[in-house]
Amino acid sequence: MQTCRLIVDPPQSGAWNMAVDEALLESAVAGGLPVFRLYQWSEPTLSLGYFQAVADRQRHPASLGCPLVRRRSGGGAILHDYELTYSLVIPPGRSSRTPQQHYDLVHDAIVEILTPFTSGSGLVVRKSAGIKRSPAAEPFLCFQRRATGDVVLADQKLGPDHKIAGSAQRKHRGTILQHGSLLIARSAAAPELPGVLDLCGTRAEPTKFAGELADLLAKAVPQKGGSWEPSKLSAAELAQAERFVAERFGNANWNHCR
Repeated sequence: MQTCRLIVDPPQSGAWNMAVDEALLESAVAGGLPVFRLYQWSEPTLSLGYFQAVADRQRHPASLGCPLVRRRSGGGAILHDYELTYSLVIPPGRSSRTPQQHYDLVHDAIVEILTPFTSGSGLVVRKSAGIKRSPAAEPFLCFQRRATGDVVLADQKLGPDHKIAGSAQRKHRGTILQHGSLLIARSAAAPELPGVLDLCGTRAEPTKFAGELADLLAKAVPQKGGSWEPSKLSAAELAQAERFVAERFGNANWNHCR
């Protein structure tokens, strides 16, 4: 049975969050263990998908005052505020799953932990069949896009649905980095996007609720042939993350490179 690392971090800046995931990616490339990391953000931050043009953020005026960071994974922009983010890092040769199966690994767990919470609200939590669009027609924000397997909250009578969780991947030297986001509550910097608490009409403190969901998600996400063990960054990973903040994620030239 292989040991897999579980890291649950307190809220941090966008540059630090992305730098930590980059350090974990490089550690996995060098032969490290699989990692499942759960974290939040210390201030409302807009993260661009790796291939998005920085000029496109002008399409979303509400978030123009927020700090900007570029993710290593693809997909649309995400406004990280009342939200829970995860990263999943799989070293080379450690998994036989397809990309969609890696998405399902986490998305099925999200459906599992949210189903008891949404029961009685008139809403059902399920996975989406997706909506196919040309790249040019895709909305700027990730939560306005629909990929196969995205998690949505929908009216039980088949009314409109709302995306509440999605993921994106990047492969680097045989290692998979998967990012995902679970929308907890509406942000003033993205008022068009309701979260779980808004849709269910529940009064709860969003950051505390996100922490409770992180605990549940850490228990619900299975690791075939192994188990998650609580872990922290090594000294080498911390030093590497600090370097990545300076060279990449905290560097405007890098973030604005497209």
